[in-house]
Amino acid sequence: MLPKGKVLTAVGTMSVAFAIGYVVQGGAVAARIDLADEAFVQTPSLVSMVPLPPIAEPRPLIKDSPLMRVAALEQNHLSPSVISDAMRPSDDLMCPVSLKAVSMADAMVGLTMTAPCAADQTVTLSHAGLVFSALLDANGEFSLSVPALQKTARFEVTLASGAQAEASLDVFTIDTYSRIVLQWLGEAQFQLHAFENGAEFGSAGHIWSATPSDPKSARASHSGYMIELGSGIGAYASRAQIYSFPVDWAETETHVGLIVEAEVTQASCGRQIGGQIFEIAPFAPAEGQSFFVDMPDCDAIGDFIQLKNMIPELKIASN
Repeated sequence: MLPKGKVLTAVGTMSVAFAIGYVVQGGAVAARIDLADEAFVQTPSLVSMVPLPPIAEPRPLIKDSPLMRVAALEQNHLSPSVISDAMRPSDDLMCPVSLKAVSMADAMVGLTMTAPCAADQTVTLSHAGLVFSALLDANGEFSLSVPALQKTARFEVTLASGAQAEASLDVFTIDTYSRIVLQWLGEAQFQLHAFENGAEFGSAGHIWSATPSDPKSARASHSGYMIELGSGIGAYASRAQIYSFPVDWAETETHVGLIVEAEVTQASCGRQIGGQIFEIAPFAPAEGQSFFVDMPDCDAIGDFIQLKNMIPELKIASN
């Protein structure tokens, strides 16, 4: 089902405050705020954006946030031989933590974790700038599939106790994929929308969490697919959505427009929320930015903020 209510559209380019307009679903203009209007000029800008550093050294979203701590860990990690499948002491506890990774089709990686002393706890995983939370089951285990973002892919898991484990492997098919990563921290409700070849909301070619497709279906239809990562609730939950388009599947030149949407909720209204968005493309450095959104007051609950032009349109040549 498509979102209901007004859509507040923010449009602009990186490092520039975005213009603001009110539009209805589908793009028809209902009313627009003129930036030259004297009353509006006194209000804060809706969106601010700053470039991200190289993806191997991700910039934290919020000072002292778990994303910052994981980013610092990423920069100052011990060698894989020390961390991988190791037992790490925490404050009062020696906790055996194991993380294993296997290569899968479609440049995906299967992760399996065991931490018997951390049953039903939330852990944080990081990989090439990607950060998300996962929930261990009653046995202290989880299994999930993650899109690879680097050819030499290193995955690190951190428990609330401080115990850690790492696994690495080579993903040789990564250079045949373009991927867009949207990630955020806390209770914000973001959505990444991909519109393939001019698709409109709800039509074929509109890929998002409600119609994510999957690698097998996408391969058959020569299109992309969406994967959601992250679990847990509250201010420390880290979530991500990843849109993947395998460039060697394209039969004709493919254009993909990308929009980020934020729902105004009880948890986000009247405050600033933020995230990161970045692109992984074959044989190219990662590019992206952090962004922060000043959400409307709580009388706008149920409306949506739409952020455009955060990542340029993907243009995928035919093979």
